Amino acid sequence: MEYLGAERESEVEYEISRSRFIARIAPAEGVDAGLEYVAAVKRAYPDATHHPYAVTGSPESGAFRFSDDGEPHGTSGTPILNVLKKKELYNTVIVVTRYFGGIKLGAGGLVQAYSHAAALAADAASIARFRLSAIFRAELDYSEFRLLDPLLKATEARIYDINYAERTTAEIAVPVVNRERFESGFRALTEGRPDKIGYLKSKYFTYKR
Repeated sequence: MEYLGAERESEVEYEISRSRFIARIAPAEGVDAGLEYVAAVKRAYPDATHHPYAVTGSPESGAFRFSDDGEPHGTSGTPILNVLKKKELYNTVIVVTRYFGGIKLGAGGLVQAYSHAAALAADAASIARFRLSAIFRAELDYSEFRLLDPLLKATEARIYDINYAERTTAEIAVPVVNRERFESGFRALTEGRPDKIGYLKSKYFTYKR
């Protein structure tokens, strides 16, 4: 189970007929998180004329939300959503902030402007592949930790948080399809001691470095 989505927040700016369109794209762990991002943008730029947006949830949920935010119906939110659908981006939000320049674009012009701004943001974004993963916390002696790397490579796992102290504590993401293989290899590495590792949760995680 995997999907493509924005890896980090980024923005582009586009101007037509003196109106400025600032398109921001960002990862969002679900529709609610995307709506929180939109609200934050609105708070940060209260002087803007409009903030149309679209946000997609996970592939399993099929959830999405969009809004014209005061623009004529169908001229902004839907075109932004269509960009996300065309690019097949999930758990991703695009919000396009508009500063009106005094020249009306008409319905067709607005559709084109918002579509173009959203597409620019999607094209400029860092896109990553997210895979459903099991997250573990492992506690290892230094000698054991040195032996962990072959297991990580064999199971496509990745350490994403680590603390070196008297013993090494690490949080490890493992694609769920490789979970059993990882757990079996880890038991062999630590002679089956249950205190060495604990399952935390499952979440989508990117292995792009």
